[in-house]
Amino acid sequence: MDGMATIWTRDTPWRQGHVLTAEATQALGLSHPETPDSTCVVVISHDCDLANHDLQVEPHVEIIIGRHLPEGNGNYFWAKAPRTLHVDVLRDDAPAIVELVATAKGVVLKEALAAFAPDTAFSFSGKSLSALRSWLGVRYNRTAFPDPFVDRLTQSKVDKRLAKIIEPIGNLLSAVYFDVDGGKEIDHSDGSPFELKIVLAYPPGDDPEQAADEVEKLEIQIADLFEKKYFDQATGKWNGVALKQCMSISEDDLRVSRARLLTQWRLEYMTLKADEEQPGAPG
Repeated sequence: MDGMATIWTRDTPWRQGHVLTAEATQALGLSHPETPDSTCVVVISHDCDLANHDLQVEPHVEIIIGRHLPEGNGNYFWAKAPRTLHVDVLRDDAPAIVELVATAKGVVLKEALAAFAPDTAFSFSGKSLSALRSWLGVRYNRTAFPDPFVDRLTQSKVDKRLAKIIEPIGNLLSAVYFDVDGGKEIDHSDGSPFELKIVLAYPPGDDPEQAADEVEKLEIQIADLFEKKYFDQATGKWNGVALKQCMSISEDDLRVSRARLLTQWRLEYMTLKADEEQPGAPG
C-alpha cells in the first residue's frame, strides 16, 4: 500500500479527476473488461462529497473504470457524446488520452481507498476537468429533438456522415448546436422540411486564426452534405431538412443569450443504437 492512514478524513488528498495508482487498482479488484493492461480508474465524485468524512452518510467514492488509448476520436471529445468521453490528460508530463464510458461507473468504499494516494503521474487540465464535469451531467440532462427530425437524419444517413466529417477535427470543437425550426413546435406531417441552423462552437486555443480556418472548412463540408442529401437542384427546393445556415463561432464570441436558444447535438446514435458496437463498453 501507499502507506497512508486507513481513516477517511476531511483532509483527504482525493479530488474529482484524480487517478488511482496501479497498486490501488489491483488491490481493489478494478480492471477494464476489454483491455486490462490499459486500465485507468478515475474518481468522479464531487469534491464536497469526497470531503464528507461521515461514512454513514457518504460511504463511497464514485469512479469510472476507463482505459488509456493511443489516440482519441474527435467525436468523443468535449462531451459531444453522452456515453463515451475521450479526454486529454498529462501522464508524466506527456500528452495522453483516457477513454471513459458512462456505463462503466462504479463505487469503492472510502475506508478502502483511504489507504492509497492519487497517482501523481496523471493530471487533468482545467479544461479537461471542465469537460469531464460537463459530460457527467450530460447523460441526465440533454434535450431530445423531434422524432421525425431525427428519423429524417437517420434515414438519409446524414447523422453518420456528419459524425465522419466532424471526427478528424472534432477535438477542436467544443459543441455542435442545432436550431430546429427556431425552437418552435411545427407539424411536418405534410412532408414540409424542418428548417435547420447549425452553429459550430470552438475554443480559440493558442492559435485562434488556425482554429477558425479549420472549423470554417468544416462549415463548407457540412453545407455540401446537406445540400447533396436534401436539396433538389431541379426544383430549387429542400426536401426533408432545409439547412438555412451553418456557421462557426469562437466560444469567446458566443453570447450566453444566444447559446440559451440553441440545443446541442451530441451525436446520440453513436452511443444509443443497440445494433452497433459500442466503443469501450464493458463486457
